[in-house]
Amino acid sequence: MTCRAPDRRSSVSPWIAASSAYSPRKPDTRITWFLDANEGRTSRGVIAAMEAAISSPSGGVNRYPSFFELEAVLAARWGVVPARVVVTAGGDDAISRICATRLAPGSRMLVHEPAFEMFGVYARSRGAELLPIGWLDGEAFPLAETVQAIEGDPSLGLASVVSPSNPTGNAVDMPQALAVADACARSDAAFLFDAAYGEFADVDPSQVLVSDGSAYVVRSFSKAYGLAGLRLGYAIAPGEKEASALRACGMPYPSSALSVVAAFAALADTEALSSAVATARAERASMAARLRELGARVAEPAANFVLARVLDPAGLAERLADHGIAIRSFDGRPLLADAVRISCPCDPAGLSAVLSALDQAKECIG
Repeated sequence: MTCRAPDRRSSVSPWIAASSAYSPRKPDTRITWFLDANEGRTSRGVIAAMEAAISSPSGGVNRYPSFFELEAVLAARWGVVPARVVVTAGGDDAISRICATRLAPGSRMLVHEPAFEMFGVYARSRGAELLPIGWLDGEAFPLAETVQAIEGDPSLGLASVVSPSNPTGNAVDMPQALAVADACARSDAAFLFDAAYGEFADVDPSQVLVSDGSAYVVRSFSKAYGLAGLRLGYAIAPGEKEASALRACGMPYPSSALSVVAAFAALADTEALSSAVATARAERASMAARLRELGARVAEPAANFVLARVLDPAGLAERLADHGIAIRSFDGRPLLADAVRISCPCDPAGLSAVLSALDQAKECIG
């Protein structure tokens, strides 16, 4: 009897498509103000702490980092045991780990469209499919449809709510978040509450969801704390068992020792955080008002950016790039075909530059 050699092609994952890869920004020498990725501004205290660490005898980089102390500090802030907190390489690494532990081939993940692209990438990499529900900018949260989908689909492994939502800037209120959590509990589906932009919202249900253990709550240091370049976030799991599973499916050292130094400094500087949030709220109001004056359709924003519906998104992005400002347009995404997203610069000079450039590109707006 002849034994056949195994087909090498069978070891290739059928779920990962190169065409679905996320495309980060490309270098553009024209750009001074990078307002296309919702990055915050780093505080002086954080920069000073990192400089001190680098100037130490070891430079802060010769040993593998420890996250135990940071997880303990975060746990104390949220009133949970440290074993429930998992530090990750940004909020998207936390989302990836949650998808890895809660989605199996053939299962489904509920998202609200238009959604952050990586939800689809992570779900499909597990052999799962998305269950999309529309939630356009300015629309009321589709609570009834969301609950019906959770309770009516036995293949649903994970339901997600992002609040404030990227890219729309929509936000849920406390009763809506708790209603989704209750529906997931009744249906034995996991609940992922992504609060990467939670600091900017008027209402943030994170603490209640953490306290009752009804969701995986994802937080980030990239936005309000201005540490996007250091790739640091965390997940608070519903329980210690779920947190252990998250640790088992990711890198043992998800970020760097310097990131930990920066995180401690950022958490300690509450004045800088309050100032950053207040500045972003004021700037988003100013940008939204100017865009509306120029004819754009702009829903009330709840994060550190403004989403605007305009006549010529690609043209507006190019015109602003000529003025040294990068903004996000959404070529290839039908629900966002007429949209641009402009991040808050968190700087008076940046805000002035944006408003002036918008005035000079009004024919692309409305």
